Amino acid sequence: MNILSKKLSWQIDKKRVGQASAFWNMMSAGLTSIVSMILLWYVTRVNGIYDAGIFSLGFSTAQMLLTIGNYGMRNFQATDLTNKYSMGTYLASRIVTCCIMMMSALAFVIFKGYFFEKAVIILLLNGLKVTDAMDDVYGAFYQKQGRLDVSGKIMSFRIISYLLIFCIGLFWTHDLLFACSITVIGASIVLVVLIISTKKYFCLSKPSFEMERIKSLLVECLPLCVSSFLLIYLGNAPKYAIDSYLTEEMQAYYTYLFMPCFVINLFVSFVIQPLLVRLSKYWIGRKYDMFVKMIIVVFLCTIGVAVIILAGGWLIGSELLSIVFGVKLTQYKNILIILLVGGAFFAFSTIEQVVLTVMRKQVYLLVGFGISSLTAFVISDSWVKKVGLLGAGYSYMVSTGVLFLSLTVMFIIFFSIEKCKENINASIKK
Repeated sequence: MNILSKKLSWQIDKKRVGQASAFWNMMSAGLTSIVSMILLWYVTRVNGIYDAGIFSLGFSTAQMLLTIGNYGMRNFQATDLTNKYSMGTYLASRIVTCCIMMMSALAFVIFKGYFFEKAVIILLLNGLKVTDAMDDVYGAFYQKQGRLDVSGKIMSFRIISYLLIFCIGLFWTHDLLFACSITVIGASIVLVVLIISTKKYFCLSKPSFEMERIKSLLVECLPLCVSSFLLIYLGNAPKYAIDSYLTEEMQAYYTYLFMPCFVINLFVSFVIQPLLVRLSKYWIGRKYDMFVKMIIVVFLCTIGVAVIILAGGWLIGSELLSIVFGVKLTQYKNILIILLVGGAFFAFSTIEQVVLTVMRKQVYLLVGFGISSLTAFVISDSWVKKVGLLGAGYSYMVSTGVLFLSLTVMFIIFFSIEKCKENINASIKK
């Protein structure tokens, strides 16, 4: 363990922490965003489009149910500067939510009536996402200690490890179920070893199963969990419609076209995570001008990235995806652009979700996510049934657009209220 901790440099010069945190946050966020694309590309190349369709649906479902495991708690935990809840409570609550996550996955495959292999693959991919959820709770702990670099390193090495394990397993056997099985086992072992290796430098708490504290934390973060779940559902609703009305091959095509949407959200992850604590300090310290300036800068940068991605998507997007995945996608160029617009709305909504959480207005997120999810639920099936993949693209763009508008209105209202309160208090003091 000592050799491992030295190799990964858990202990570094304080002057280098900021630089290391920025680099490893970028690395881990990048890997998180592209891992599904790499895995899907590999499954397509090794096992073909049919298995790629199954894997795509399974991974998307696991990503959605991960929101139950994570419970939307990362940003709340990292910005809990008053230590309202202990690490032991956060850890115990994560174990509880991961159990609920796996039970939800089991209920899902039973409800859908999937054949045995498809059901087991979905359950295994959910098991892989449990390691993401446990990594996440420790990641927030390290981030709160001012060591986002440690969080990023652990996530990066774990993802690289299970990527290699999956690729070797699938290449060796061409058996998707076997590859998923050994990947879950490998990812779990790597995570445990990496976390234990930090024990010399950090005080690692044991789970504290004080049910009243766990209940209080889960109730407080419930709106974040539901919001995160519905945020992923917006992206998955068209996929479930495709699963009902189209083929596994069409499912794979849609996922290929959807991949570039993550690039914009990847940029948001690069920028917003290192700023979380600073945003919280500005808000708690009532430095509202600095708070708004930082949000505006993040939005302007995200808009710039979105414009570049849209231009690139229009010029070479479908051609490049065709080369990468080895299938003809040029006839779906218009769907790609529609999805990229939806991806921009998604990224803007992610920023607003974080900001409203910092403002501790997370309960009101349910309104915006409820409206947008209802929109997706109502339009996805009918639009996909009528116009196929084009309908899937439009349903994603419209539902994320509705979410963006809803959260924008909420932010304006709540920020205006806080500014009015400040002005009133200032007048009284005078």
